[in-house]
Amino acid sequence: MSEASPKVATIVLAAGSSSRLGQPKQLLRLSGRPLLECTLDVARPTRLTPRILVVGGYANEVLARVDTATFDIVHNPDYQTGQASSLRAGIAALPDDVDGVIVLLGDQPLVQPWLVDDLADHFDPDKSVAVRPRYEDGPGNPILLGRSLFPELLKIEGDTGARGVLQRHRDRIMERDWTNLRAPRDVDSLDDYAALLLDWSASGAPDVPRYCQRCGSPMGFAERHGRYRPVCPVCGFTAFYDPKIAAAVIVEIDGQIVLQRRAIAPGRGKWTFPGGYVDRGERIEDAAVREVVEEVRLAIDSPRLIGIYSEPGETVVLAAFHATANGQVPSLGDESTEVRLFPVDDLPELAFHRDQRVIEDWLRQR
Repeated sequence: MSEASPKVATIVLAAGSSSRLGQPKQLLRLSGRPLLECTLDVARPTRLTPRILVVGGYANEVLARVDTATFDIVHNPDYQTGQASSLRAGIAALPDDVDGVIVLLGDQPLVQPWLVDDLADHFDPDKSVAVRPRYEDGPGNPILLGRSLFPELLKIEGDTGARGVLQRHRDRIMERDWTNLRAPRDVDSLDDYAALLLDWSASGAPDVPRYCQRCGSPMGFAERHGRYRPVCPVCGFTAFYDPKIAAAVIVEIDGQIVLQRRAIAPGRGKWTFPGGYVDRGERIEDAAVREVVEEVRLAIDSPRLIGIYSEPGETVVLAAFHATANGQVPSLGDESTEVRLFPVDDLPELAFHRDQRVIEDWLRQR
């Protein structure tokens, strides 16, 4: 390796128009969050900077609904000509001191952050022009592209990305052994999305284990009992994940409801009901009461169940309740920036897709 570590950036390509899907795949939901946001979370824990997000199709809608914190936004006006234009736009935006860039596809949220770091750790621009993982089913994304390739990459056209350039330099590509994983799937159809939902929930995402709890070996993934699950390639241990249980409460005060503006992701800056995870061994109703105290400093008794909410691919099952706190005044908890009362017929944009369903079900029961 060179004496100084190469400076490696990240580009996430998310400019496609999702023509085969018929809707913006960047905004498909995973655990109540946009798919693209989950992919951005792959890059956030890494040490790589700068981080660039290339948008094009549905750009305004995507930027309004996806948390892009820590990413520089690049607009690709030529996104309809194919992936090459987005790659060119991202590379053109890189600063001059970058030695290489890891390119992530916006519809691959199951790439692991430690794989991204591994590619950067093994990049030596004196020895290779690119670094890519070799999965169980062959080489795949993401890929690290060295600066020596940038002049050729800035001339590519069409929807093939860097494939042609890499083919010309195949003798100088380093491949890292990640054959304990299979290549991450793309989402180009509703069937692909349905398969991703199953993989996402069964993998333990977003808290995928890195090491085997039995023997300590790095975990891989394999098909087990019809799902893509964390499996140790050394001892064969399979990690099975149960859903988390959360409790949320519509708290009514004199005909208005209490909402809090979230200070943290997911849903940062948007409004939702007080709520949180149920502790192991805790009654769900008791968790609902506790969360209302912690989140908005209100005391409630005997919350009434509105409904239980679960969907394919969701890693959280939500139990929603209703309670009253007449005569009390809500105040800020630790995870909010603002707490207010709202009339039911004049609510702000809500943080989670289930929130509106909870409101509608409560009004029907009211």
